[in-house]
Amino acid sequence: MKVIKLNSNPLAYSCNAYLLLGDWNTIDDMNTVIDTGADGYLISQIESINTGLGKVPVDQVIITHNHFDHTGGLKSLVANYKPKIYSALNVEGAETNILKHNQEIKIAEGWCRVIHTPGHSTDSICIYCEKNGILFTGDTTIHIHTDDGTYTKDYVQSLKLLAELDVKIVYPGHGSPISSNPKEMIKNTLKIVRNSHII
Repeated sequence: MKVIKLNSNPLAYSCNAYLLLGDWNTIDDMNTVIDTGADGYLISQIESINTGLGKVPVDQVIITHNHFDHTGGLKSLVANYKPKIYSALNVEGAETNILKHNQEIKIAEGWCRVIHTPGHSTDSICIYCEKNGILFTGDTTIHIHTDDGTYTKDYVQSLKLLAELDVKIVYPGHGSPISSNPKEMIKNTLKIVRNSHII
């Protein structure tokens, strides 16, 4: 699996958007965008990438949660590529395929699992590609340093699920990829959160 981080508009508050392609760009691969950024800034980048001869550049879009900085570019993607749209909740203005917890979905050349991780929002999901040890977290926070915060029981449960995974690299909704022992980071965050104020 190839993970390509698409640049966001420097003039807009936006999330990370990722284009996922198969290693060999075969016809059967599902070219996938995870989150869209705040606008259509990513279209010109996608057009410059070799996404496979005779293939639609984007077969599907997965939204990790319905906040504007993660969905604002969807209209442009739909207009250009007519992809299938997947999310845990209906996305306004788009025909949405609703994702369920533990659902398997083909991404690039492999299969990945949907993990419902409420905390940042009730519809937050992570995408886990076990074969590659890849976790896309959207805005689900996995790095907390201090125990003076307040967190929901749902968020604690979300961290428990993530701590069970064999994660080798995390692609977050904001910031740089995390490849330095992310599994231990998630476990430490869970420990800190459990010692914090839970509501």
